[in-house]
Amino acid sequence: MTSCSEETEESKKIVLAKVNKVELYRSEVLHSMPDDISSEDSLTFVKNYIDQWVQEQVVYQKALEVLPDESKDVDYQLEKYKRSLLIFTYEQFYIQDRLDTIVPMAEIEEFYNNNLKDFALRDYIVKVVYAKYTDITPELDKVKGWYKLKTEDDWINLQSHANLYGVKFYNDTTNWIFFDDVLKEIPLTDINKASFIRNKKSITFEEEGKVYFLNIIDSRLQDDVSPLEFEKDRIKGILLNIRMNELRKKLKTELYNDAQKAQIINIYK
Repeated sequence: MTSCSEETEESKKIVLAKVNKVELYRSEVLHSMPDDISSEDSLTFVKNYIDQWVQEQVVYQKALEVLPDESKDVDYQLEKYKRSLLIFTYEQFYIQDRLDTIVPMAEIEEFYNNNLKDFALRDYIVKVVYAKYTDITPELDKVKGWYKLKTEDDWINLQSHANLYGVKFYNDTTNWIFFDDVLKEIPLTDINKASFIRNKKSITFEEEGKVYFLNIIDSRLQDDVSPLEFEKDRIKGILLNIRMNELRKKLKTELYNDAQKAQIINIYK
């Protein structure tokens, strides 16, 4: 296939495929071909384009043959879709130009406090430290004391040791995570999650050549009120969505009022 610039009017009319009386011209394929495509890739592109075109034509022509006339009248649906798409595109343009994406923490806290009933936890969340080692790791007896984090030195020693020898190490005690995500890394089986979280704040065990250490720093049980830190990003998304809806309403009101002032609205009864 040559480039579009090298095509003559005659070569553009070359037929590459035909289904009944409908023809696929070389010019259509060239028009759809990406720029700077290699010769090898262009051959693949042309073959795939022709195959897809033929399949679509076969189905389309069968639809024209079988469907009743009222089902084939898609002009209204197409016009409605076009109208909806243009409205959506303009709304997005209007919103992006005016939306304030900065959400103060005070606004997030106010929304949270006013809607506590909507923030019941559906699952257990925790703040944890956990580590996984092979059973031949040196100084595991010391890790059994460090991972309980009773002193500042325990934090320092555990982090240094785990970064050096650990197969897996997690020590982000700032953020809440789902307890089920912890269980993907620490294979505790046959446990009652609520009872375990309440009563076993720290545990170590060995299984299949691996040694596990888990320390639950804080926890919230299912149906408890979810902590603000855990819901902060979701609340921000809710508040931004509220702002966007308000801007949509503002746009419609402004345009409606402008149209009324311009006297271009006529409602016939």
